[in-house]
Amino acid sequence: MTAPSSDALATLDEFLSNQLLFWMEVTSLKRELLAGIEALLRIKRWLAGSASMPSELALLVEDAAHFYTSYAASSASQSTSHIYISSLPFCPRSSSVHTHYWPRMQGLLDLRGSLMDQRSTAALATWNIGSGVNSVAYSPDGSRTAVGCDDRSVSIRNAYDGTLLVGPLQGHTNEVRSVVFSGDGRLLASGSGDLTIRVWDVRSGSLAAGPFQGHTDWVKSVSFSPDSTRIVSGSDDSTIRVWRAADGALLLGPLHGHTSGVNCVTLSPDGTLIASASSDRTIRLWHSHDGTPAASPLHAHTDAVNCVTFTPDGTRLVSASSDQTVRVWRVSDGSAVTSPFQGHTSWVSSVAVSGDGTLVASGSYDKTVRVWRLDDGTPAAGPFVGHTHWIRSVVYAPDGTRVISGSWDGTMRAWNVREGLVSAASERPPLSKLNRLCFSSDGAHVVTESDDNGVQMWSVADGTCQPASVDIWPLSPPSQNSSPDGLYTAETNEHGRLVRVIRAADGAAVAGPFDGMAGVWVFSDDSASVIVGFEGGRIEVVDLQSGRAGLHLRSADDDWVDMIAQSPDRSLLASFDQKFLSFQTIRIWSILEPPLSLELPAAQSHTSDHTSPLSPIYSQCRTRKDGWLVDNHQNLIFWLPSEMVALGLSLFTSLIITEPGILQVPKQRLLVGKQWAKCYIKG
Repeated sequence: MTAPSSDALATLDEFLSNQLLFWMEVTSLKRELLAGIEALLRIKRWLAGSASMPSELALLVEDAAHFYTSYAASSASQSTSHIYISSLPFCPRSSSVHTHYWPRMQGLLDLRGSLMDQRSTAALATWNIGSGVNSVAYSPDGSRTAVGCDDRSVSIRNAYDGTLLVGPLQGHTNEVRSVVFSGDGRLLASGSGDLTIRVWDVRSGSLAAGPFQGHTDWVKSVSFSPDSTRIVSGSDDSTIRVWRAADGALLLGPLHGHTSGVNCVTLSPDGTLIASASSDRTIRLWHSHDGTPAASPLHAHTDAVNCVTFTPDGTRLVSASSDQTVRVWRVSDGSAVTSPFQGHTSWVSSVAVSGDGTLVASGSYDKTVRVWRLDDGTPAAGPFVGHTHWIRSVVYAPDGTRVISGSWDGTMRAWNVREGLVSAASERPPLSKLNRLCFSSDGAHVVTESDDNGVQMWSVADGTCQPASVDIWPLSPPSQNSSPDGLYTAETNEHGRLVRVIRAADGAAVAGPFDGMAGVWVFSDDSASVIVGFEGGRIEVVDLQSGRAGLHLRSADDDWVDMIAQSPDRSLLASFDQKFLSFQTIRIWSILEPPLSLELPAAQSHTSDHTSPLSPIYSQCRTRKDGWLVDNHQNLIFWLPSEMVALGLSLFTSLIITEPGILQVPKQRLLVGKQWAKCYIKG
């Protein structure tokens, strides 16, 4: 391929700086998004050999490829206009795409706070697999990924947009713990808790060989030899076996030596050595031709070794352990290359080495991905936060630009792991489990009380926190038995859940019955309404004259609303919830005038519900699990990345305070629907 000339580089710079989004419109409208990704990859390969390319252009090419891929891999790609409406607002502020294009826009979603500053390390794409992910693998050419899941399935997906290409492949009768492509890319091997190994044809999905039987406990790991003719397996039966890939004939083993389950096996790049990692805290090396030990066991980890892999040159091993560390070893003598890599706060489940052998990616039960410099263990990128459950597997793309992770949260996520891309430094909000929640008398602060932090005041404008005197705040219990004027009484069941609200004078029901999931409630100061928080994240403002809910809010799916409070002027609500395996969160809701203002066609405002001072447009909008905010006719308004959906961002949310950071929603008017074309400021 001819090296690019200076004129060609200048033309490329002009195109990416000024025409990229227009070109994306064309590829989106023509349903040729994958062709666009391939074009950008060809450009990157074309430029790889250019010594004269400016570093700014190299960064622009990489950022453009990541932005394009992120859009193509998301549900936002269902609509071309959402290149602007939904993708550009969440483009990292550090991206050169944001630098070039954001100043030319108006009327797009503008969010602020430390959580937006952290977007540079947010996932490029999140794919919902539907079951806990145990193992992910890249095909040798980087175009496909394989996924092994808790639901016993194996699937093959497009590596750029997550589209299911082959499968789900059925056959295993227990969860799939390991998947790996053959070196020629034609076959896929899977190991399972059903004690067997299966080999699949990558193109057709048919069973090419197997099941291979012989292990007496779960098969935890499988690995192909470089020539694709052999498969090595490691099992909880503490043994290693080597099989002929074509027919499952046992070539070597069982190899004995480990005294506990074998969690991982891998072959050296030249195929001469097998490395195994075990719950007995050791790593062992074996000659692949005869199964004899090649070295003494490697001891240093203080807990189970969960993963081991060779560097591309075969001279070093990288291991991950439940002792929360990553270690690098010399293959020649088993000595440590450097001190342990420390930073994870829970078990390290998986490691992968970049194609050039300079970086190590690690995935952990602390739900983060980290990238380290292999030579000295210093952090190179991350931590990358987004998964809501344990990360079980990480794998580098062959070109080294991305890492894909698989988690028990049922998702795969793709990450831009460019060296130097680190999480924005910001002070984490001092938030812990709360006992009480209320507003200050002027409504400018939310006041909280907890065992860990005492009494604190949080600004409803920007989430800043300061200590408060313990004796000046009316910190009321999470729920109230009677309205302030004494006219209404809350009636509960034996579990303390709100059943209905009755008139105190005659016992007549004025609101309810509720569905048995109403866990917290407060009466408004004027006794005109009751605000009810439900298990499952729903909040309703119920008018006590009509008994109808004039406003429906939702925090995050599956959250329990633990506390709610209303400001003295009744314009704001505060809620607190704590989700299992996730973060404690305070949300501020502006219920009289949503911060995010929309103009939608009048036809969408047909309801005659007059219990809310708001246009029904707003109360009928909701965020679906796929990230789309839709109206009551399922029209797409804007799309949110999964981490924003998990935060509970909605039209009414003005502030979110959670353990990783703060999200501010300034009051703004959005150009959505048919008005989207006005967002681009010409010139």
